[in-house]
Amino acid sequence: MRFRVSREEFVNSYADGVYRRVIEDANGDLVLLEAEKEGEGPDSIRLRMTTEGRMTKLAQNAGLDAIKHILAFDLDLRPFYRMAKDDASLAPTAKKFRGLKPIRYMSVFEALVTAITAQQVNLTFAGAIRGRMVKRWGRKVRIDGKTHYAFPRPERLARARVSTFRSMQFSERKAEYVIDVARAALEGRLDERELRILPIDEAVARLTEIRGVGRWTAEQMLFRALGRVEVFPGGDLGVQKVVAQFCFGEKRVDEKKARMQADKWHPWASLATTYLFAAWRAGVPPAGEAS
Repeated sequence: MRFRVSREEFVNSYADGVYRRVIEDANGDLVLLEAEKEGEGPDSIRLRMTTEGRMTKLAQNAGLDAIKHILAFDLDLRPFYRMAKDDASLAPTAKKFRGLKPIRYMSVFEALVTAITAQQVNLTFAGAIRGRMVKRWGRKVRIDGKTHYAFPRPERLARARVSTFRSMQFSERKAEYVIDVARAALEGRLDERELRILPIDEAVARLTEIRGVGRWTAEQMLFRALGRVEVFPGGDLGVQKVVAQFCFGEKRVDEKKARMQADKWHPWASLATTYLFAAWRAGVPPAGEAS
């Protein structure tokens, strides 16, 4: 179990093999989740849950549901591996990283806000401004002498002023987009039950009605927040790059060619690119290329 998170983000942390984040139950109680790998199975973890007060059954169930969602416990990898073994470009990577699952956002709202903060800036700066936002509007809990923050609720960001965001180095447009996403959440336009079952094109169309959300962002969020592994963010330059490298032995392919390749992976396209990205980050050469 490994994570890649910004040190400035505050909501998610990963240190010494332990993943930590705060979630909020239906009563508004904050729960600190601490998960670490235990055993050999991909879903074998040790989970500790802590609150400032008494641990209720509601809080306990909320914590269990949250960690199962974040770590994709519901995702059965076996059908993906059956598909991958017959794909020359994917088979070696699927074998090497067997057990790898994508880490999910807690909600579409959180995923969209996170994506907007990362638009047209480097990840370090995105993490920094997001951290300022979290410290300003996120609720906090102090446990074992340390302060932990929950991601801000939509109603808090919807009431925020653009000028306050600007003081945190958000651009004016980016501040407006975050506020618009928060208002969309409050208006029920981010209904996750609907977004899970709508055809991909309809779900993308629903999300792109919101200012600041383009097709690439919408496709990424359907995968990263809702676990829709059939979606393929073919407009992403990074996706085009790994598809080009591992599937065609080229430096870059266009979106059309990338999507044609993804059709061969249906309904596991985003999971396939997750494995290719893992190989790319680890410096694994494409199949057939000399190491």
